[in-house]
Amino acid sequence: MKKLGIIPALLLLLLTVGCREEAIEINSIEDFEAFLEAEMDEQNIPAAAVLIFRGEEVLYEKYAGFSNLEQEVALQPDHLFLTASISKVVTATALLQLYDEDAFELDDPVNDYLPFEVNVPGYTQSITFRMLLTHTSGIADNDSVMDEQYYYGEDPPVSLSFFIENYLSQGGQFYDADENFYDFEPGTDYEYSNIGSALIGVLVEEISGLDFNDYCKAAIFSPLQLSHTSWRLDEILGRIVTPYDDIGGQNEPIAHYTNADYPNGGLRTTARDLHKIAAAIASDGQLAGVSLLKPATAQAMMTPQIAEIDDEVGLHLFELYKPDALWGHDGGEQGVATIMGFNRSAKTGVIILTNQGEAYLEDLFVGAYQLGVKL
Repeated sequence: MKKLGIIPALLLLLLTVGCREEAIEINSIEDFEAFLEAEMDEQNIPAAAVLIFRGEEVLYEKYAGFSNLEQEVALQPDHLFLTASISKVVTATALLQLYDEDAFELDDPVNDYLPFEVNVPGYTQSITFRMLLTHTSGIADNDSVMDEQYYYGEDPPVSLSFFIENYLSQGGQFYDADENFYDFEPGTDYEYSNIGSALIGVLVEEISGLDFNDYCKAAIFSPLQLSHTSWRLDEILGRIVTPYDDIGGQNEPIAHYTNADYPNGGLRTTARDLHKIAAAIASDGQLAGVSLLKPATAQAMMTPQIAEIDDEVGLHLFELYKPDALWGHDGGEQGVATIMGFNRSAKTGVIILTNQGEAYLEDLFVGAYQLGVKL
């Protein structure tokens, strides 16, 4: 999801959650950890990983609760969370690396780079790369189709390109002119699109000549030495955090799952690995001698691209919290809630990963950032 309504800042950090009657003031690590413990208890969150960073430096990290309740496995730094829509940051980075290689221009029609046609029914305007990266393509999420593309305990038996072509191409197995597209001309309105993000993964494949997963491993995971990051269940090294749904006050475990449209939300990683990706983008695309993106491209990710439609949308990043100029992404899926954001000038940011699908993280996110600027 784009963002979930982080509250405005006060002169001091005063956080209120839901019907909380007393304001929370964060002035120290002790204050924050008390707040975190209270939120986990109130929201029935089994496990939470919190990491605060400034550039390459980790200022603070906390691993609270249980990775698996049934086995009483305490959360550890090397346990992998499903990151949900934070995954889109990696997907966008992969595409923008190819942009940095002059493989395309942002306003090029994507049909020029695909082996099939993608058009919004009733309109002649071509969908461009910029439209996909700003959720203005007019491609819609058809839940009746997407809900059938969850695979529990296994990786998808169909390829990314097969699913997306059959969803977006007229005559395809999953094509529906009314449900798979919005009724507006591409580039004229904003509607968040998971399928549009998955199409970015297909474009990475077509332009690079590599499977999307293989491209990410070669161009992102390996250079940044991300040893606990994977798009696939069968490639995971380490323990995966069990996702849970809160049903009537009881946390019910969910089997580990994947999706056919995985570039929009299927990345599993740790807070420490994710820190390297976030820190690189926040530091103008550069980290520890690795050039992930050109500085201008990383800056464009955190620059409004469609101000006349929505002035908080960059290139697959969003301005999550204006008072502190925090750009990033959040995510929500079955059994997980996540948020990641950073201030480009301060190069300071926050990552919070949890394994409970109904968790509300925005106040913790702002509190953690305000702690970070004090550290």
